[in-house]
Amino acid sequence: TVDIAGTPVQIAGIAKGSGMIAPDMATMLVYIFTDAAYDQGRLQALLSAENDTSFNCITVDGDMSTNDTVLLLANGLAGNGKLGAADLKTFQAALNHVCLALARMIVRDGEGISRVITVRVTGAKSFADADAAARAVGNSALVKTSWSGGDPNWGRIIDALGYSPAVVVEEKVDIAYSASGSRKKIYSLKKGRPTRTAFGTLCKTVEPGEFDLHIDLNLGKAAAVLHAADLTEEYVEFNKGDISDPATLGG
Repeated sequence: TVDIAGTPVQIAGIAKGSGMIAPDMATMLVYIFTDAAYDQGRLQALLSAENDTSFNCITVDGDMSTNDTVLLLANGLAGNGKLGAADLKTFQAALNHVCLALARMIVRDGEGISRVITVRVTGAKSFADADAAARAVGNSALVKTSWSGGDPNWGRIIDALGYSPAVVVEEKVDIAYSASGSRKKIYSLKKGRPTRTAFGTLCKTVEPGEFDLHIDLNLGKAAAVLHAADLTEEYVEFNKGDISDPATLGG
């Protein structure tokens, strides 16, 4: 609930996932509701913008299907007046909060996952490069299984960066870990070379159920964020099914 021009306005949402999410909100049903009085054109523009930084920035297993929907419905019952620039920013921030919270819930609800990792790529030459680098790392089976094992394996990360479409210069790459949302980084790689940080210290940074991975390409000013999950034995068990029991076989 936020205050819009002196009127309380509510935004609520519900989402269904998970698995087969990437790259464009696949296998996802999201319904967001607000009682704000707001015209359809502006709501659509707001939702499209927020979608690009939330539901289109998550991955569970790197796979996708054909079914995806994100709807924002407004009934106008709040009776707020015309929204000024400041009101618009307030509403947009609230919508962003709801979208990102739901998006991360979908990742947390991933099939068999044990960890949620926010991959933060900075220093890229372009957003396309930053996004490609983040997705290569976040969807790498080798990286995801190392996360599952609590292994801060920078070798697999820089390998994924290398085969991504992004421009990468190995001698410039920094890789670090931090607690979720923290600015205190523990570096495993600096300028393409391993740091002297103790292995045990690095392991502790990737032990929690949620943490951030920071990758600085040191080539530009573009950045991207991807909310990803690890890959566990439970994921394989869940998805392999049993041919003697067709009810266990998925799409």
